[in-house]
Amino acid sequence: MSTHNEERTVLSVLTYNRPSVLLRMTSLFYRRGYNIETLVVCETDREDLSRFTVTLSGDSGIIEQIRRQLLKLEDIVKVDVLQLDECAASELLLIKVRAAENRHDLLILSQACGCRVVDIGQDSLTFELSGRGADVRAFIDKVRPYGILEMGCTGLTALQRGDSTIFDSLI
Repeated sequence: MSTHNEERTVLSVLTYNRPSVLLRMTSLFYRRGYNIETLVVCETDREDLSRFTVTLSGDSGIIEQIRRQLLKLEDIVKVDVLQLDECAASELLLIKVRAAENRHDLLILSQACGCRVVDIGQDSLTFELSGRGADVRAFIDKVRPYGILEMGCTGLTALQRGDSTIFDSLI
């Protein structure tokens, strides 16, 4: 349960691109009783490195403890702690909505929210929306009355603002 001292934090973790890195990282979280709220994994522009973006809540002491424990894992290259209000962050939503009778209304709503139509079925529309988590959740709430048939949402992906990168200070 979250207390008033806890805030949502993003860990940007640079790892070697090897099998079982994900297992080692998630095992560390599991053994320590930390909850991962979102997790996004992707390759970087370097073939030998991957980036994990982990969103979690905790006070500054817990976050620092997690950061140090991650750095002890052999495949971890670097861990940056990013505050949500100090990074460029986005989520991706794909959502299929019932649209047999309200197709026009849904198209207008999706356009107003900045969505892209990615599929048109006989009785459904599938939308894509990327943006802040609050905007994604607001769109979900707006289309819920029409009938959500299926949806998938990525976790948060984030980068440091400005010219700094996770590769700074790497040899």
